[in-house]
Amino acid sequence: MDGSQDRAARFQRIFEENAWGNSESGSGEGSNLTRTAVVRAALPGLLARHGVRSLLDAPCGDFYWMKEVELGGVDYDIDYIGVDIVPEIIARDIELYSAPHRRFLLGDLVDGTLPAADLILCRDCLVHLPYDETRKALENFKRSGATWLLTTTFTGSRENHDIAIGDWRAINLERPPYNFPEPVDVINEESDEVDEELGAFPDKSLGLWRLADVLLTSDF
Repeated sequence: MDGSQDRAARFQRIFEENAWGNSESGSGEGSNLTRTAVVRAALPGLLARHGVRSLLDAPCGDFYWMKEVELGGVDYDIDYIGVDIVPEIIARDIELYSAPHRRFLLGDLVDGTLPAADLILCRDCLVHLPYDETRKALENFKRSGATWLLTTTFTGSRENHDIAIGDWRAINLERPPYNFPEPVDVINEESDEVDEELGAFPDKSLGLWRLADVLLTSDF
């Protein structure tokens, strides 16, 4: 089984077993309406500030919270493309949510061909990927031609560590081995999530970077 098939199988099992155990969203507790309230309120303003007219949401999951976000302005719509590796999720998203300026595609953000967009939203995903797959995903994002990457980071002082695919840990993208520069914009999610072993995560945020400024050095 190659890397893409292994990723697909892993996340397929998570979806089928509702392994992240949330009654609202199959994408997990972080994707319910309570935990996305700040993001849903702040995202349209961030997109407007940076002139974003097309958005690639990878992975898009079940589109549960994003369906509540008003994308666009008075005289324009933002083109939305959702990509996910699980066929059943994409089939359901297509059936329920396809609309003008909104489409869904089956794909692998780590090494699949990604459609062009101004901004890539990658929320709650890199936290589940080991270092080698994160690097491949970032290289793939760069290849897509997108200008911006909006992705989950934890801004507090914490040390990063590697994991097996599908596990989870908080990551600070400004610290090794990622070494991102200071983000251009930040949405602090005001998270009240608490893990019994790992504690609270009030620093959970979405950071915005120009992909041209994300340098993948030999340390990563």
